[in-house]
Amino acid sequence: MPSTFFGLNIAYSGVNHYQAALNTTGNNIANAATKGYTRQQTVQEAAMALRTNTTYGMAGSGVVTTAIEQVRNTYYDLRFWENNANLGQYEIKHYYMRQIEDYFKEIADGQEGFNALFDKFFNAIADVKKYASDPSRKENVISTGQNLADFMKAMAENLHKLQLDVNAELENKTRQINGIAEQIATLNKQINTIEMNTDGLKANELRDKRNLLIDELSKIVNVDVDEVPISNSLNPDMVTGAHNYIVKIAGGQMLVDGYEYNTIECTARTDAQKRNQTDADGLYNFQWSNGLEFNLYGKNLGGEMKALVELRDGNNQENFKGIIEGFGANGPDQTVTIKATASYLCDISKSNLPPAGIIRLNNMEIEYSSWEMIPNPDGTANYTFTLKEPVVNTGALIN
Repeated sequence: MPSTFFGLNIAYSGVNHYQAALNTTGNNIANAATKGYTRQQTVQEAAMALRTNTTYGMAGSGVVTTAIEQVRNTYYDLRFWENNANLGQYEIKHYYMRQIEDYFKEIADGQEGFNALFDKFFNAIADVKKYASDPSRKENVISTGQNLADFMKAMAENLHKLQLDVNAELENKTRQINGIAEQIATLNKQINTIEMNTDGLKANELRDKRNLLIDELSKIVNVDVDEVPISNSLNPDMVTGAHNYIVKIAGGQMLVDGYEYNTIECTARTDAQKRNQTDADGLYNFQWSNGLEFNLYGKNLGGEMKALVELRDGNNQENFKGIIEGFGANGPDQTVTIKATASYLCDISKSNLPPAGIIRLNNMEIEYSSWEMIPNPDGTANYTFTLKEPVVNTGALIN
């Protein structure tokens, strides 16, 4: 028969467990306002029973606290990160669109807007047609025309400066991404060091720091996160307690893989790399530190990065596209002719192609020095580009 102290030990185990539970509750209350803190709970199980020489067989020996775990739902994490990216995107768009809206206001700080200035200029022209010999009316045309030109110049300068501001913020966002990636990789190592060498212990506070970094990252750019248990290489069924924590951004581009991380680098565009005719000089292109391209224009890009890219480079999808008609003779000043059918490409006044730049032909980037457009009777147009360097294997590029 068990001794009296056995019963006291059972009671003692219960007191110990509920003391741990109270401490955990106190910790939860103390951190109620802590940013990124995840509520914790104690996990208990029955202690190992003891054999007794009695008819009832075995006697329970109390309770054991096995772990203190986070109460966190992965499903809600995924939904939060997804919607946080949308929030970041539209907050940035709202901020910059408000500035653009101010530029186009009809009356701002006592200044007249475009409609009023244009109407005055148009009325002045109509007036001078009636009284062509009146010098004052001619001077009025010059004056109202100058006011309209000054307004358009100021508008262009404001939008130019805004594009540079957006470009600078894009660079700042890439620095934030790089810093977060480094911190996550460091935390991965610290978490695995703790969880590998203990039996079931979770590095809850470090995991909170890591999750908070993912929360911040998800607003800048859309994220995909995966945590895979690491098994013993000699015994695949045996888990080590460590995990490989993987973070991908912008539609599957690898940012963090366990203890390793990639960084994004900024390089100033050349004139040939401009996306639009009126782009400011020195806008940034982005690539990974390993030399691979960081895809800024993929459909899966989200968050603040997506908003900034669209504000800087445009989002109307009116890019140059068409069918390759043929190449000119191989050699210096080789040309390629492309037939365009989109309405915005068949009207020269709507074409936004830079005078010199880069076109992509069947995933091959080719630099051109000039171009000309010839409209066709059927409403299409032929664009002929003069290439800086001749293309040898032209047959592989023709559709």
